[in-house]
Amino acid sequence: MSRKLARTNTGVLTTAAAERQAREDGQGFNRRGPVVVEIDVGRIVTNPDQPRRHFDEADMEALKSSIAQHGLAQPVGVQQLGDGRFQLVFGERRFRAVRALGHPTIYAVTVTGASDELALIENVVRADLSPFEEGDAYARLMERHGYRQEDVGRIVGKDRVDISRALLISRLPQRIRDEYPLHRPARYRLVEIARLKGEGDQLRGWDALVNEMARRSADEEAPAATAAKPRGNAVPTGSALPKPLAKAVFGARQTVASVREQGLALADIDRETLRAIRDDIDAILNAGPIAGKGRGGE
Repeated sequence: MSRKLARTNTGVLTTAAAERQAREDGQGFNRRGPVVVEIDVGRIVTNPDQPRRHFDEADMEALKSSIAQHGLAQPVGVQQLGDGRFQLVFGERRFRAVRALGHPTIYAVTVTGASDELALIENVVRADLSPFEEGDAYARLMERHGYRQEDVGRIVGKDRVDISRALLISRLPQRIRDEYPLHRPARYRLVEIARLKGEGDQLRGWDALVNEMARRSADEEAPAATAAKPRGNAVPTGSALPKPLAKAVFGARQTVASVREQGLALADIDRETLRAIRDDIDAILNAGPIAGKGRGGE
């Protein structure tokens, strides 16, 4: 739990005495402040003010595996509804994972305050939101509570300029929102596109950025592929020829193979040259013992 969350009354009181007192109080609350309690999963309802809108399946599977193996490392945050139920304030990924695993209970910390603000603070501090989710959450706070950008900035501990940029991103066309998870460009690139006038220019700017990222990715992969590919005139291990001569021989072999594969038309001089090369090769192969086997069949 971050220091910022602790300053907004959502710090976790982790002592055994606090947990024991919370259970004795029945509802998991203590007048001295928030406490960690164990709550039936079925008594928790999800938060309509949850700023996160996308839950990546691969990430969720990894989280489920971690919780199954190591347990819940950090409690979720809840508020009492007054009818025996609790509303989830933050930690929806953790809650979903625990529920999917079939665990009957979950550890939670009780919090007070506006649930939309608390949920946003927790997610922003943990850097868990996409640029679009963050901008949408700021916009909802401003609309619901009449906040100014400066007010939202104070709530989440950010400069007004950061809030303004996030709001710009939140107004980008839907196609850019839908395609963002496939490319995930830097936030400042989204701001640059958001500052273009009109949806048409913004979509063209997005397409240009996607193409630029694709070219950069291809350029970065090309050197690695070239380095991994064997050099055409490399000398195979075990050649008895001097290295410069061996390179020339094996290079000529690839050249001849290329001529054959391309099916090029040959002039008389070409045929005469190739026959001379063949004769020289035959003479070399028929002369002397094989290197490494010695003479006289030894």
